[in-house]
Amino acid sequence: MFGKTIGLMTVLFLLVLTAAETGAEGQNKQLKRQDVPFKTTKGITMISIPSGSFQMGCEDGEDDEKPVRSVTLDAFEMGETEITQGQYKEITGENPSYFTGEDRLPADRVTWIDAAKFCNRLSEKLGLGKCYDESTWACDFTKNGFRLPTEAEWEYACRAGTSTQYYTGNEEADLAKAGWYGNDRGNAAEKSHPVGQKVPNAWGLYDMHGNILEWCFDWEGEYTSGPQNNPAASEGGGYRILRGGSWFNNASYCRSTFRIGDRPDRTSNFSGFRVARRMK
Repeated sequence: MFGKTIGLMTVLFLLVLTAAETGAEGQNKQLKRQDVPFKTTKGITMISIPSGSFQMGCEDGEDDEKPVRSVTLDAFEMGETEITQGQYKEITGENPSYFTGEDRLPADRVTWIDAAKFCNRLSEKLGLGKCYDESTWACDFTKNGFRLPTEAEWEYACRAGTSTQYYTGNEEADLAKAGWYGNDRGNAAEKSHPVGQKVPNAWGLYDMHGNILEWCFDWEGEYTSGPQNNPAASEGGGYRILRGGSWFNNASYCRSTFRIGDRPDRTSNFSGFRVARRMK
């Protein structure tokens, strides 16, 4: 399944970032939103994701979703929604998106490199340490600024304690509750939609399934077996990972475990990103 690629296709944010002391006990435990501290703020909302372990991957999925392995993650913060066009314009002064007309549409036609630059610019504006070396695009995970989530962080945050194909269940009707997706039975009508309109997961994250694909930090590569702590694939074959499926994709692409890669310098009108940050 490797080498799967996708074709062409505010003023400073006031952020109040909260630290979570709550741990996730065991694996695949359904946690309620109120069990996890969160803070809604002007501009970008960051949700506190508790530390914990989960089973990453899917034995019934594509070849590159195997083997399933136990992954343990430290607590981190994740954007409540995908970065919107209004937020992207506020930081960069630009809007490269194909679908326009409303500031709360997700920013699309953003390359992986553009997304990493956005994270650095946002960190600079808030007086935080930049995570990315813009000469090598290596990420310093010890910095307190913004970055793209690792692939493991993305899947863990998407699942929010669930073990089903979507955080709303296993059926396509369950997906329709959580996200905008394509194909004959899809609900997206061949376009992206303003963020935050569907059912959030147990941790308060929206649009983790569908709407637009989301860039992750990792290079595309095979999973390794055995338990892992805070994994991040920093080397690979030339493609960065995207997760979550989009308005263009069928239901299978929107599963919590589905992986796809694209060149970090390529854009499409069905790919964007959300930001992450280490816990203070």
